[in-house]
Amino acid sequence: ESKSSWRDEKQARLDSKEALAAEKAQLAEEVKAAEARKTKLDSKSKEKIEQRDSYNKAREVFRAGLDKLESKVSAVIPLLPKELAEEDKVAKAISDHKSHVSKAGKEKEDISLNTRLGSMVTILAEAEKFNQVVTSFANRTVELDGEKLVLEGIYFGLAMGFAANKEGTAAIQLKPGPDGWVEERISDDETIRQVRELIDVGTGAGEIRLVPLNLEIAK
Repeated sequence: ESKSSWRDEKQARLDSKEALAAEKAQLAEEVKAAEARKTKLDSKSKEKIEQRDSYNKAREVFRAGLDKLESKVSAVIPLLPKELAEEDKVAKAISDHKSHVSKAGKEKEDISLNTRLGSMVTILAEAEKFNQVVTSFANRTVELDGEKLVLEGIYFGLAMGFAANKEGTAAIQLKPGPDGWVEERISDDETIRQVRELIDVGTGAGEIRLVPLNLEIAK
């Protein structure tokens, strides 16, 4: 009976040893698999960190580029004729742009780059469109030598413009400058008549023809 009991105990111990060995092997495999997963996760995390750092670096480069572009767009705004600058879409873009430029530090960083870029794109795009065509305007009130006049006229892109009253007795030449458009009164009667004729042709109110103009229109 004692021998039988010992054999049973011995077998139980052997079975336990084999079970423990199997469990140890399984645990080793699980540890190995866990380490592999960790390595994979670490690799992915590193890749994500690198992507994030690259993205942040690109944003900073883009932000620095926007700062320079803002200065250039600010210099363009005075070159926009009154009629263009007062159009709803352009007026809002100019207002937004000036607001962005006025901010600094954290307050400026809180403005999304797309928002800053959007207002500048609108201003430049509308300026480019305006610069490619002849644009007419009417009912501009100006004061020349103490006299208030209501003028109508035309712009030749962003290069120059002319305006005259309907009677053809007063006219001005419009020139873009760094601080805005300058109005220069034309005093010569013949040139005033030519400007009035040019406006009529440009707006389709007169017959299409070549109109001579005794003015320096470009340097």
